[in-house]
Amino acid sequence: MKNPRIYFVLIIFALILSIVLLKLISINKFNNENIITQEIPAMRGNIFDCNDQILATSSPFYVAYLDVDFLKRYYQPSFDIDLKILEKNFNIKIDLHQKFIKLGESFDKELLQIKIPIDIMPFISFNIIEKRNSISSFGFRNIIGLYQDGKGISGIEKYFDNYLNSKNNGKIQIKYSGIFSPIATITSYIPPKNGNSIKITIDSRFQTMIYELAVDEKKKYSADSVGIIVMETNTGKIRALVTTRNWPDYLMGYIEPGSAIKPIFYAAALDLGVINDQATFTCNGFIKPDPNLSLTINDIHSHGLIDFYDAIAKSCNVAAVKTSKMLVNMYDENKLYEIFKSFGFGKKTGIELPGEIEGVLNKVENWSKVEWAYLPIGYSIGVTPLQLITAFNSLVNDGIYVSPTLIENSKPKTFRIISHDTALIIKKALKEVIENGTGIFAKIPGLDLYGKTGTAEKIPGSKEYLMTFEGYFKYKNKGFTILVWVDNPKDYELSSFVSAPIFKDVVLTILNILNSKTNNKVIVTPGVVPNIVGWNIYQLSKISKIFDLEINGTGLYVIDQDPTPNSISNKIKVTLGF
Repeated sequence: MKNPRIYFVLIIFALILSIVLLKLISINKFNNENIITQEIPAMRGNIFDCNDQILATSSPFYVAYLDVDFLKRYYQPSFDIDLKILEKNFNIKIDLHQKFIKLGESFDKELLQIKIPIDIMPFISFNIIEKRNSISSFGFRNIIGLYQDGKGISGIEKYFDNYLNSKNNGKIQIKYSGIFSPIATITSYIPPKNGNSIKITIDSRFQTMIYELAVDEKKKYSADSVGIIVMETNTGKIRALVTTRNWPDYLMGYIEPGSAIKPIFYAAALDLGVINDQATFTCNGFIKPDPNLSLTINDIHSHGLIDFYDAIAKSCNVAAVKTSKMLVNMYDENKLYEIFKSFGFGKKTGIELPGEIEGVLNKVENWSKVEWAYLPIGYSIGVTPLQLITAFNSLVNDGIYVSPTLIENSKPKTFRIISHDTALIIKKALKEVIENGTGIFAKIPGLDLYGKTGTAEKIPGSKEYLMTFEGYFKYKNKGFTILVWVDNPKDYELSSFVSAPIFKDVVLTILNILNSKTNNKVIVTPGVVPNIVGWNIYQLSKISKIFDLEINGTGLYVIDQDPTPNSISNKIKVTLGF
């Protein structure tokens, strides 16, 4: 991939040389030799997506100043007209009592130069500062973060601030001598060392398409928010990290997962020998966890006599509570606590973003009398969406826990958390959820899908629900684990009718991308020339407000472009063809 910063260094050199010469020509009336040292600013490292799309980059930004003291030393009456032109062109008021006057700033140096009269140019200083350009739409702002006053203040920019900012400015020293035939000689040149770049796991194709899907689904269900995470199953790499909220609730907020926790709990019960997949349960539609309390845990309806697979597929609360009672009797409440802790609840996942919370998992000494009954059905626990998808991913990843990551070349932490045989049993149950259970509206004919619904009432009696769907599918030897969560969809009480269909839409979106179907989504970093060869007219129109486009030729698609991709420019020449 070409590095646009090579061109930047050359531009810097030419700019510094021209400025030095202009000033020294005037100063040379009094000095026959001068040595000028100029610092060359280094740039912060780039942030790329997994396909080498630039998501954040730094570029030189030019700031023009009028050196008033220098001007006054060589003042001529004709300068008054030029100063009036400066005031008009830059919409400023020039006060000659100041030492320096800022005229303006621009990404394009030429835009500043054309506003400056030629006779005034020797008295103009061009400072070069670093300008950070990054993508903020499609939920990228929560991931990439903000950069301000020379440091990252959120997201990847903050988490890797020192790494990205590990840079050293360069220096150029020029000796100027001679009165009538000035000669400039470079006596020393130290090139700038730019910061380190980072390649993250986010796939911009997934992120953009799934973000727009989330926005559409939020509107469709009149929900408060919709969130979607796509994880590569075997590696833990996050390919899309989406929320319609303006803050990263996937790691800074927590939810009660409801029945989405059940497969995780059942996996532990199987591994501990509390039950096996031949177990059966009798469900009368309710259960009293403590006979001395009036408290009752209900199901939507009575399931009657059901087996293990139906208990998961039909999301039976009674079966989960009975299993938990057997586990506590066989072991104790501490063992139940350890199960949830071992799957990563109550502690940070370690994702490479600042602000991650631990969620809520009370210690046993702080449990109520019926905590053991509520935990296996997803209440009395607060989990972040990242914790939930990571725990669920262990079930479909042959029982191996993989820590989630946003860094493409990282080596995530992995360990076996449940046995291979248990993982196979749980996957069989998760498939039954979609084939004949609560996740039937996620079904896609001809594709093997695995998943689990979850519905939790936010406040008892409020009729406001947090609905989840966790699922998995494999395509062309690559597995994807997906979590959907929907906050307070209006007029819906079951995730079967909300989050399950959204999961289906996410899977279809991913399949369309992987099958290279038409994708007209346009994502560019301001100031960084994208690779637009092959783009159609519609896609070009999407960047016409970001870049100054010069279009040549006729046709439907771009066949050539200038400058090359990843160059730093706000102008692009485009040739159309067929």
